Amino acid sequence: MGPDFEKLGIFYLGRESGDADDPASPGAPVLYDSRDLTTHAVIVGMTGSGKTGLGLALLEEAAIDGIPVIAIDPKGDVGNLLLSFPDLAPADFAPWVTPGVSPDAEAQKWRDGLAAWDQDGARIRRMRDAAEFAIYTPGSSAGRQLSVLRAFATSETAALDAEART
Repeated sequence: MGPDFEKLGIFYLGRESGDADDPASPGAPVLYDSRDLTTHAVIVGMTGSGKTGLGLALLEEAAIDGIPVIAIDPKGDVGNLLLSFPDLAPADFAPWVTPGVSPDAEAQKWRDGLAAWDQDGARIRRMRDAAEFAIYTPGSSAGRQLSVLRAFATSETAALDAEART
């Protein structure tokens, strides 16, 4: 990948579609100046239009550039960022592949696919090393639990004092 893609403040979002003669060939890189995202971002579009993919690409690029992000994700798509394997080793994919699918073949598919888009395991490692990835799960025992209601609970001592007054 060329050095322009790795400059601080430039988000690499992929490539334009290939030309009509060869639609599978990647077109020009799509780069975005992160200074255009000064406070918030909204992505809108129809079902299947690529909103989630674009959002994940923006989050990945923000992580690489050390830009802090808090993402509120009711559907749980952003958690897929934790399924990024810098070593691209078959053992990393094994728990996640469909039974009967070879983890070796899946890992190779990812290596080949990433290479076609100027990506590699080193870039994935930079993303993973640049940020803390955590999933907070209000009202659930999965992930990192979060309860704002607990902060409003009375202490046991206060409850006993209230009983003594009645």
